Amino acid sequence: MKKFNFNTTAKAVFSAGLIAFALSGCGSDGTDGSDGEDGVVGKPVGSVSALTSTITTASVDENQFLTVDFKLADANGVALTGLTLADIATISFGRVGSANEPGEDEIVNPSVDRQIWLSYFNKDKGDGYFTGSSYFDGSKSECEDCFVDNKDGSYSITIDKAIDTLDKYDYMADATNGVYMSIKTTNNESQTLVNNSFFYWVPATDVEVEKPLQILANSDCQTCHRADQAGELSMHGSKHNTEEACSFCHTDYNSYSKQDTDSEGNAIGEAYEYDGSIKGMVHSIHTEANFSDAGVYPQMTSNCLTCHNPNEEFNLTDSWKADVDTTACWSCHSPSPAAEAAGVPASHQQGNNCLTCHKDGERARGANEAHYALNSNFLATTLKVEFNSMTVADDESEIKVNFTVKNGEELVAINQIDPRPYQYGGFNSAIVINGVLTDDFLVNYQKVGYDTFVEEADGSITSTVSADSFDIATLIDAGSTIVLSSQLHVCSHRGVIEYCNEEDLDAGDQSAPYVTSDTYYFNLDGTVVEESPRMQHAEMADCQQCHTTEITHRYTNDIDGCASCHNGTRATSGGESSNLAFKVHSKHYVYDSSGSLFFKKTECQACHGEDGFSIQNITAESTPVAFGKDDNGLLVVSPQTAACVSCHVPPYGLSESTIQHVETNGGVVGTIDSLGVPEADYDALNVVETCSTCHNDGQILEAHSNWGGQ
Repeated sequence: MKKFNFNTTAKAVFSAGLIAFALSGCGSDGTDGSDGEDGVVGKPVGSVSALTSTITTASVDENQFLTVDFKLADANGVALTGLTLADIATISFGRVGSANEPGEDEIVNPSVDRQIWLSYFNKDKGDGYFTGSSYFDGSKSECEDCFVDNKDGSYSITIDKAIDTLDKYDYMADATNGVYMSIKTTNNESQTLVNNSFFYWVPATDVEVEKPLQILANSDCQTCHRADQAGELSMHGSKHNTEEACSFCHTDYNSYSKQDTDSEGNAIGEAYEYDGSIKGMVHSIHTEANFSDAGVYPQMTSNCLTCHNPNEEFNLTDSWKADVDTTACWSCHSPSPAAEAAGVPASHQQGNNCLTCHKDGERARGANEAHYALNSNFLATTLKVEFNSMTVADDESEIKVNFTVKNGEELVAINQIDPRPYQYGGFNSAIVINGVLTDDFLVNYQKVGYDTFVEEADGSITSTVSADSFDIATLIDAGSTIVLSSQLHVCSHRGVIEYCNEEDLDAGDQSAPYVTSDTYYFNLDGTVVEESPRMQHAEMADCQQCHTTEITHRYTNDIDGCASCHNGTRATSGGESSNLAFKVHSKHYVYDSSGSLFFKKTECQACHGEDGFSIQNITAESTPVAFGKDDNGLLVVSPQTAACVSCHVPPYGLSESTIQHVETNGGVVGTIDSLGVPEADYDALNVVETCSTCHNDGQILEAHSNWGGQ
């Protein structure tokens, strides 16, 4: 058999001839065929791990049936196809109206034409109770032609559900109407995908409008109820995951008869009327969660600003202090039997119109005065400590610290500062002094008390820190940056600063709230250091997302104020770890009152921001961290390893093999039974940790993702 070798050109000519020959055998009428349909630009909804729905238009026909047009896309905006009617988990529909329309009585809604959300899909709960919760559910719908997939990521649905307000009020085309839609579907990896979307418009003019009745932002709730956390907002089949979604069904007039039961389902007490409005439920739930032994709400329930963050773009941002809605008062002050059993006191005029007496500036305090302006929460935000100077004596025998306490622009006098001794030693009011070298503080907690304070002629206060009473030699000899913060308490009554009276303080007739201070830094020559010399692994703002002002003995506006005491040299008198990482991490697997996991500490970025969790930022110069002490002194762990074992404590997450792995890569752990090695032996080990070579930021986030509470 002969073989032929073709060059590239010959191959091309030969191929073209074959094709022409093949086509000539097919015949032709001389005309092109019709164009086929364009291919879909997008991807199947089952192929993505997140989705976003956007309602583009809504309309109501002559029969008052609602049509919704919407688009579906992935996180990058690519169109998603293949959604089905069953994936439309919820469509709710309503409008803005007056609180008088559903029939609230004069006690609940006295004379004021208060605007609320009215659902078009009410549900009769019997015995005169009704709610706005009869929404459309695509998985239960029997309509055949109501859902249209346009094959390009856009969809349309005309819901087969008539408006039914139980004859309480009518559909109004010239009012602000709104639609809430929840998509709930499952992707090819069996992951559940949920997205809530909203649309507001005036049907009579077909003009889209901004969200009405804006009280809160979703983010105000989701700072604690974090997305993808066990305690996230994801209710009723895990398809309603925004505050805005809740308000469509849990309208102001929602109420029904509720019967509390024990763990075995047996009735407890008598059935009672339950306020099912969003404000009633939120207030009640957070009150019980705060007062119960297993509660997870880390804040005073009377601190309205925890949730009601001021937002000038919201027309109802200050509604909590408007004093027009008695039901809002009842939701906390007339609690359910379960709340009363948890120790929440009922109102002294339960069931009456609170606003008869309680209005700001009148006979009794209204909401603003009672919950903010005349209590310690308010003072804690207006009082401020400013450190003016730090001077080291020439013979290094003492350090003089001068500071000023202000209430707004007014000076607070020394006799307005709580002078009482602290029950565990020292004084209630004190300043804290320490020094920073590299990335940690040098000495244990040093609280310089009220007995060292002297008021100057200009109203400032000088504290003398003597070397005879405090370890300032270590700070000076090391050449450290001096760090100052305060733990002062200012005397007040009903939000007004007063001269302190120890008998009144002891009797509770005066309050002495803490004064939060910034942390101040000075070089040994007295010059000011503008920023912390420490790596900031977290920010106080990250803590305040949930805790606001309610952190145990919180005197500081920043993390350095906490770490100055709970530093790497700190262990308790019982020999246990007291460094800040261990203290915080140990408290952040949080379970709710039912025993279910609410918040898991494995979402590093919840507290540590973009990269505060990074062990790559813990350098070779960083100091070891105390994890306890024995009779001979502190037991310390190498710094990168300390970040890990502040969470991975025995018996969970730390085994003999793990310890061997750490030590092989240069870390110092100690033993399962006793974390740390004697501080006196540490330097001789010549520690060089290489943990961050493998455990980089991306690997840490990946390793901690999707952890449960086991």
